[in-house]
Amino acid sequence: WLCPSFVCDRKVFTESVPGVPARARVTPRAKAMMAVEVLDKARSLVAVAGDYRCGWHTVHDQVITAADAALEAQPAPVTVLGIDETRRGKAKWETDPDTGRRMWVDRWDTGLVDIIGDQGLLGQVNGRNFAVVIDWLAHRDPAWRAAITHVAIDLSTVYARVAREALPDAVVIADRFHVVKKANDMVDAVRRRVTWAQRGRRGRKVDVEWINRRRLLRGAERLTEQQRTTLFAKLLSADPHEDIAAAWIAKELLRELLSCAERGGLRYEIIAALDRFYRFCAACTVPEVISFARTIETWQAPIIAAIQTGLTNARTEGYNRIVKHVGRIAFGFRNPDNQRRRVPKACTRQS
Repeated sequence: WLCPSFVCDRKVFTESVPGVPARARVTPRAKAMMAVEVLDKARSLVAVAGDYRCGWHTVHDQVITAADAALEAQPAPVTVLGIDETRRGKAKWETDPDTGRRMWVDRWDTGLVDIIGDQGLLGQVNGRNFAVVIDWLAHRDPAWRAAITHVAIDLSTVYARVAREALPDAVVIADRFHVVKKANDMVDAVRRRVTWAQRGRRGRKVDVEWINRRRLLRGAERLTEQQRTTLFAKLLSADPHEDIAAAWIAKELLRELLSCAERGGLRYEIIAALDRFYRFCAACTVPEVISFARTIETWQAPIIAAIQTGLTNARTEGYNRIVKHVGRIAFGFRNPDNQRRRVPKACTRQS
């Protein structure tokens, strides 16, 4: 404002009210709404800036202020911790700033999630190795780490080592979805090997085992009696050594073991199902089945814990989808710090 009085010493002054600070181009309420639009509603910076008719950097500055304050806060106590990795962008060649050498960088992030609480994504660190996850847990209070009773992971030896060393009192849980996926991969590996051995080439549409490749991965309970009979008759005609049929039976015996979780995870049922699975695999001569049985033996304790508790890592997998969705909205993140600012808020929405 300009004062027209000749006796005024100030001449020019600025008026301010609580809702409009001095020299402010945007009100604090508008800035707060910008941050909500970007962080909570997962909109792009440019779209929000267009609605408020300002530059994208104005919106970005407010996002940094709001997100950094939330990232610095310590998470509340957690009972079940989920750990899983997700890819951040495409792998590419980068130059090491210290040595100047070109190296192939496969970008991965590790997310830590509150499985049964409402805190969502607790933290996200660059990399999927042992050191970065241990470092994140080391910055938490010892009482916070001691409150964790279970750790849900996929069949990752790295995260299993993290749980053993950083959370020695927690029970490791192997996600049942990844166990079934490992069984399906075993069936596919046997089918491909048999095709190469019998035909000397990859599978084609005219091959019986290729036509039934999806049915081999389907649960036995979802097949009718006639479909199962037809499937085995065709497999035996295409595979005289019965390797594919043996792999399918091993897969179904494992799924029978995992189904004990639906009936409360009674220990005697689990032991009986494990005995049937191991006996069949021991009598089998298919190398992929034997290797798969050894993998199950290695992860036996975490698998039994998952069956008895009924806990899974599904929420962590769901947050991985949200992480990728936020990255697609932003057309990728060059700066990992900006990604860490955007992702946690999107993964803690209550709706």
